[in-house]
Amino acid sequence: METDKTKSLGLFSAVIISLSGAFGIEFFTLLEHATMLAGPAVVISLLISGLLNILTMLSYCELGTSISKEGAEYTFVKASFGGFLSFLVGWLKWMACIFTISLSAIGFAQMIQYFIPVNPQFASISIILICTIINMKEVRKVDVAAVIAFIAIFAAFNSASLINGFRIGNMQPFFPNGVSGVLSGVMYTFSMFFGVRALIVKGAEIKEPGKNIPRAAILSSIILIITYCSVAFFAVGVSQPRDESPVPYLTYVAGKVLGPAGGDLLNLAGISAAIMSITTAMSIQTSIVSAMIRDGYMPKLVLSSPKIIGERNLVVISGSILAILFAATGLVIFVGYVVNFASLLIFAIVNISLLKLRKSMPRLIKPFKTPLYPFTPIIGVLFASLLIIFVESSALFLGFEFILFTIIIYHLRMMGYKRLRLAVGGVNFGVAAMMAITIVLAKTGIISGPQMFKSDIIVDLLILSCIIFLLSGVFNVIDRRQKP
Repeated sequence: METDKTKSLGLFSAVIISLSGAFGIEFFTLLEHATMLAGPAVVISLLISGLLNILTMLSYCELGTSISKEGAEYTFVKASFGGFLSFLVGWLKWMACIFTISLSAIGFAQMIQYFIPVNPQFASISIILICTIINMKEVRKVDVAAVIAFIAIFAAFNSASLINGFRIGNMQPFFPNGVSGVLSGVMYTFSMFFGVRALIVKGAEIKEPGKNIPRAAILSSIILIITYCSVAFFAVGVSQPRDESPVPYLTYVAGKVLGPAGGDLLNLAGISAAIMSITTAMSIQTSIVSAMIRDGYMPKLVLSSPKIIGERNLVVISGSILAILFAATGLVIFVGYVVNFASLLIFAIVNISLLKLRKSMPRLIKPFKTPLYPFTPIIGVLFASLLIIFVESSALFLGFEFILFTIIIYHLRMMGYKRLRLAVGGVNFGVAAMMAITIVLAKTGIISGPQMFKSDIIVDLLILSCIIFLLSGVFNVIDRRQKP
């Protein structure tokens, strides 16, 4: 049983946890493309994303305070539905974490190039490796100082923009691409608020969770909405994004209104945000995968590891290897869409889980109840489902491809040891074949995004991955157990 001593965090600490999880690289790297989609109305896109996040976080708060087990979204869905749907959410969340790591690494590479002329692929891979080591050592971050620093930097940016460069004429036309542009912008900005859910992961350490968790979720979301909307408003008022600019958008604007030192300062903030995003995503993926191992959805024979490595570290290393493959592409827009696709689908399922849990477990103790139920979760489901329509086609293709693999893996894992070994081997063979086919399709232009295959290092990494999956398939098909 949890005691008051184990619950040591109050409302202020809870808000800091939310903001430290949300002040990530997404805002620094994705705002530019979102502004190109929505124009000055990106401010409206950010407002809608923030409000949608509040709706979903209310559902998270009820589920998180009622079911305080490791695994968050996966655990919520398992309690509500169990079976395949919880397995799907667990795998989708793992995928979202991997792509978040990739996106953050790509953003880090863009930011570091502002100071040092370094190969972006090398920078992306290096930061993932460094953060992997940090995460394995479980080094803690100074969250309060980081959050205060981010807010201070953004406040200085807004003040300087208003005084030195803001022009109301730059806000016209406000809706250059109409409603569809605004909704496309929402699709691309939604992940900027997703880090608030870090509060739910730390829920077991928060005092009076029924009061402090929902209050912290709402307060931090309001702070994020005000911060992001104001920065976007003043940034667009100074200068709209420029195509093929070698300098990150916010860094360029900060340089105009604050001088070279301002550009340096905002770029350093972006680098810090990238590192925070990577370490946070690694921590969340460990929580999700550990919960799936706990419930038998991640077989021990697949994730077993030598004692010198440890099961937790193997999860981190496995996710980092996959993140490196995607980070090496350097495709910010594509990776950003994949992250949002997975996040929106998870958010929709979590809201459905709340509806199901209210009916199936009416006597479950609920320290916090979602207001305006059932309208709140229903609106969350409808809005999240609507935004998925605006996902870029190649990212949507990859997302549904991943879901197809999840269906196959789930049904195959129901078999016994020998059959499961054969199933896992077959999946490995299938992954190797899929990667080879994807290269061919992209090279021939059948699917979009072939630019990523012009780099020899990316092709070499994909070939190496094919070989690894092929060998893994061989080792799983061969029964290595000694017969009595």
